[in-house]
Amino acid sequence: MRAVAIALFCLTTCASPVFAGGQTRNADHKAVIDQAFWKALYGAGGNTLYCGKPFSEESSQLAASPLYSTRQIKSALRCITDNQCSVVNPQYPYMLADLHNLYPALSRVELARRNAQFGELDDSVPSKFADIDCDLKATFQLVEPRDAAKGNIARAIFYMHREYHLPVPGPVQIYKAWHRLDPPDDDERRRNDQIEVLQGTRNPFIDNPASVDELIPD
Repeated sequence: MRAVAIALFCLTTCASPVFAGGQTRNADHKAVIDQAFWKALYGAGGNTLYCGKPFSEESSQLAASPLYSTRQIKSALRCITDNQCSVVNPQYPYMLADLHNLYPALSRVELARRNAQFGELDDSVPSKFADIDCDLKATFQLVEPRDAAKGNIARAIFYMHREYHLPVPGPVQIYKAWHRLDPPDDDERRRNDQIEVLQGTRNPFIDNPASVDELIPD
């Protein structure tokens, strides 16, 4: 069923590449989240990134979380509205719709994480969601996820940096450390394969983790 959904989505949205970097098939991020993300990529369910909570289907308690946030993209492009950002950089809508940058999250966790930057916090900072057994520490400005999510986050950030020439939002050394701490697993590799079918691009830092040192200097 998931393979059929992937094929149908691609038949209705895939087009010839326009830009040199990044994905160039899907520019409507709302349609991508509804069709490609929930119905194809996670049509059989999965686990939320930040808390590792299993789910079987899309629900109001879940959100598609952009790891390189929309706010950070707008800041990097120095624009405010979606229309303005699309004029400044025609790749902007493709950035928003890039599946490599989207992961499932609990909606309440995404609300706390949305405007914060990823980083490392002192051990004295408690988990913000201890009531649901979610190991995510947060202050007003920084969020530190559980170790099992850190590598996925780092590789998504590095992908957005490489493909769209966006600056790495935060210390490169921290993301590199997270990348090494939490290397790609089978689930992440399968996700990479599925995203290639949906939008035609792969995350090279999943395929070749050692390439981080070559492509992302300290």
